[in-house]
Amino acid sequence: MKCREQFLLALLALMLAGQTASWRVESSSKAAALGNEAVFVVKKINGPTKAEMKMVFFDEKKCAMRVEVNGVRAMARPLNEIGADAKALAVCNGGYFHVDTLKPVGLEISGGKREDEFRKDGGWVGALMVRGEKASLVLEKEFQDAADIGEFVQCSPWLVDGGHMAPGWKSGADQRNHRTFILSDGAGKWAIGICSNVGLGELAQIFVTPGIITEMKVQRALNLDGGPSSGLWCRSEDGRESFEKPGWAVRNAIVVVPRDRK
Repeated sequence: MKCREQFLLALLALMLAGQTASWRVESSSKAAALGNEAVFVVKKINGPTKAEMKMVFFDEKKCAMRVEVNGVRAMARPLNEIGADAKALAVCNGGYFHVDTLKPVGLEISGGKREDEFRKDGGWVGALMVRGEKASLVLEKEFQDAADIGEFVQCSPWLVDGGHMAPGWKSGADQRNHRTFILSDGAGKWAIGICSNVGLGELAQIFVTPGIITEMKVQRALNLDGGPSSGLWCRSEDGRESFEKPGWAVRNAIVVVPRDRK
């Protein structure tokens, strides 16, 4: 009887371990220095599907974020040109837009210049907001407009809030695609990145699974425009470029620049 109980307890422990460790890091690259303590890391993730995640980690004490805009399709710059023009450390694509006109869907602020308006969507909407050189990820219910907001990209859906999957997500798979995202630990550490072949719920689960994002504690994560819009560019201190090019021109981009840039 005692052996049977021990066997059942061991079986239960294995089942629980399988539930909590459904995602794991298969490999992680050595962090490539980009300057100003920003680093570029590539992780191969294994679980219900195989995925590759490319991320740029940085600290707001050393780096700032700006929003750069492509006004018209005929003169739209790719992410690597946006990065070169801005003397940036890294660039990723930003929010949703109308493919035919390249106009933003939702509020966009770049250098204080505004386009469109804030659009609500029942709590799923969020944004990157830079106000007075202080960046934050804000929930729909938290957003209060102000004249001194210098940079702003609205997008959706929320993936993580308070270190947990945002309400409404299930751990099962939804439609898998290329994804772009932005992460914050709420205390000054940030990441922008892309991930291949995952559903949105799966991506949220990856972010809260211990042992995957070890560079920071993910408190908030916001999905950015994915699919053919997903793109990430960065250049290492020794001149090596990594460029995941979007499948088409994108409306706006989140640009990571050195705070000490003259």
